[in-house]
Amino acid sequence: MSLNNCVFHGRLGNNPEITTLPSGKERTRFSIAVDRDYKDQEGNRPTDWIAVTMWGSANYARKTNLAKGDSVIVSGRMEQFTWTDEQGQKRTSIGLNCDRIYLTAKKRESDENKSAKDKAAEQAAANYDPNAEDDLPF
Repeated sequence: MSLNNCVFHGRLGNNPEITTLPSGKERTRFSIAVDRDYKDQEGNRPTDWIAVTMWGSANYARKTNLAKGDSVIVSGRMEQFTWTDEQGQKRTSIGLNCDRIYLTAKKRESDENKSAKDKAAEQAAANYDPNAEDDLPF
């Protein structure tokens, strides 16, 4: 017996590309960046890029508004793909044929994209002093 089941946790490297095939089946493609759990000699964490393909799960990508930078957990089976390039060279790559995806965190908004309300709330939280005396009516 053999088993081919992989689980990765990483960030989307690009916005998902949803394609409807002539058969009507939807295919969603994206890549995720998965950092290794050690640092190299320069102090950087090497990153592995995983090509991900989902079949028939485009509604999840639309509903959760998956986008570049979002943190996800994906699981499925690794597959090897072979094709011939334009120069006639035989090429091979591997990718994940995803059967489950979980959105774990949306990419944080930059300060430019935050609303004035969000900025005001952050400022109020930063200025809050729990030891200050309040004028309470009781």
